[in-house]
Amino acid sequence: MIEVRLDHGAHAILQPRAEKNARILLALWMEHGRIPSLDFPTERLPTEPLQLLAGNITGALARGRLGWPEILEHTSDRAVIECDNALREHEDRHGESNVATIRKELNEFHNVKAYQLATWRLQAALDKGEETAAIIAELAAFDAEAVDCGSLLARAYLAAFDPESIPPPDESCMAIGEVPVAARGNLTALQGKSKVGKSAVVSAILGAAQRGEFYAKADTLCFSWIGKAAGAIIHCDTEQSRADWHALVRRSVTRSGLPGVSERLVSIPLVMFTRGERMAILEGALEHEAKTRGGIDAVIIDGIADLCASPNDEAESLELVSRVHALAQKYECAAFCILHENPGTDQGKTRGHLGSELNRKAFANLRIDKDTETGISTIYGTDMRKRDLPREQGYCFAWNEEAGMHTYQGRAAGLKAAMQEAKAIAQAREYWDPIFAHAAEIGTNGACPDLSPKVAAEIERDISGTGKETKEPAMKKRMQRAEILGVLRKTGAGSWKLNPIGTIGT
Repeated sequence: MIEVRLDHGAHAILQPRAEKNARILLALWMEHGRIPSLDFPTERLPTEPLQLLAGNITGALARGRLGWPEILEHTSDRAVIECDNALREHEDRHGESNVATIRKELNEFHNVKAYQLATWRLQAALDKGEETAAIIAELAAFDAEAVDCGSLLARAYLAAFDPESIPPPDESCMAIGEVPVAARGNLTALQGKSKVGKSAVVSAILGAAQRGEFYAKADTLCFSWIGKAAGAIIHCDTEQSRADWHALVRRSVTRSGLPGVSERLVSIPLVMFTRGERMAILEGALEHEAKTRGGIDAVIIDGIADLCASPNDEAESLELVSRVHALAQKYECAAFCILHENPGTDQGKTRGHLGSELNRKAFANLRIDKDTETGISTIYGTDMRKRDLPREQGYCFAWNEEAGMHTYQGRAAGLKAAMQEAKAIAQAREYWDPIFAHAAEIGTNGACPDLSPKVAAEIERDISGTGKETKEPAMKKRMQRAEILGVLRKTGAGSWKLNPIGTIGT
């Protein structure tokens, strides 16, 4: 059954498709497809009778007539014989088999025009409010979605530029914060060195995809699904043990905030399968779920390098990326491809030709870095198609012992500033604690002394034992900076007291 969308009108939907098919078939006929338009110079065809017949067909198509049977009916027998003789003569001279092919394709023109006329009858019936079931059934019988011309060129012309047929824009379907990172029909690359948190990000992506359009309070590391969410989510893991894979998927459910695993999720561990089998399983799962559920939302390949024999083989790598990209286009889903970076480099170079090709074709390239001192990982974007996500604006996460998983820590710039402030506070307390402790020991203003810059400078000199004393104005500035950090608080004209740890201000 062909769906008729009354809101846009059947004529607007069905007629351009038939016209486009007619153009494709005519292009195939004329010079084996080298003329992709009805507006062609007939003099370029090899014989005069063929030029005449081509002109007649062009005129018939323009007028919406049935096609070649009607044309032949109004063409003299002599003209038909001359055309056939000229074709055979051309075939003998050039060694090309044209006669049977042209007759076959003229018959296909007839079918295309019949389909087009049926769409016009459907539009007229809709306009008049008449019964349309019989016409819709007739249209369905034509199977006009794919006119079988038996030619790769025909399939190519189906995708050729048509100013009247404007494809929809890429549909962004996942974002991190406000930045789109995935779109239907496109690839998203996720890269990072070993043990930087790639699995945490994969579980966050899975969690966000499962959550879909629902609202839930849970930690997806700021990933969110945008748009419709009714299709299958296919996750293929090629790297982890079955125990680690199972734990990752369980964490994704926790991150989603849903009460249980989404029925749309299909997660398959592929470690026990050969490299050749893995790609076949992926393609089979996509086909099965598309039929069962009616569509695919996302496919996540955790370890795309394990779908090929060598990521350094250029031909194999180009073919693999092309196949995955074609699957994303075919099923109109977002494809997330996870890949390791080369060890021993800070330039973000991914593995071999596979990594280079994936980075070139990706809608977004997400990278994960980890600060070994703090244990904080940062997600940021390089070579993003929609909007840049520099490292200093990235999203940070770290292991949380209480939660039993990585949790969101904040944006990189704010986190960096907070860490710098914490470091400054720690340094200030390390400096001032001994001074105030020494003042308490010698009985300066009691157990919780107030110190002026002059007295503080004297105590610092005594502690250091150098005999050098910081000048009073310089010590006053130090005390004022410590006050801003909350380490000291001002108690009177020209004196400060030490704040206990965990308190700020008075």
